[in-house]
Amino acid sequence: MTEHAESRHEKEATAGRATDVMSEIGRELDQEVLAILGAESPLHVMDIARTADRHPITVDQTCARLHEHGQIHPVGRGLYKITDDGKRQTGDDSES
Repeated sequence: MTEHAESRHEKEATAGRATDVMSEIGRELDQEVLAILGAESPLHVMDIARTADRHPITVDQTCARLHEHGQIHPVGRGLYKITDDGKRQTGDDSES
């Protein structure tokens, strides 16, 4: 393997590890948002961000992703409610 190819391979491996770390952080935040909404729902993005001690934009992006996956549902103006599927993701199968 040439020096250039080795360098490129190392950069790709490092980028892959960074992506894995970011994915893990995203999954952790997904679970945290679901747990927060499982305890009290509906909640506004700002309240979720405050409870999770995260930036509101990060929480808003997480909520958009969770909505895309059917785990939360927007009820208007930044308010989100957890869905039955979202409850199952947190291990809470109780009826609401």
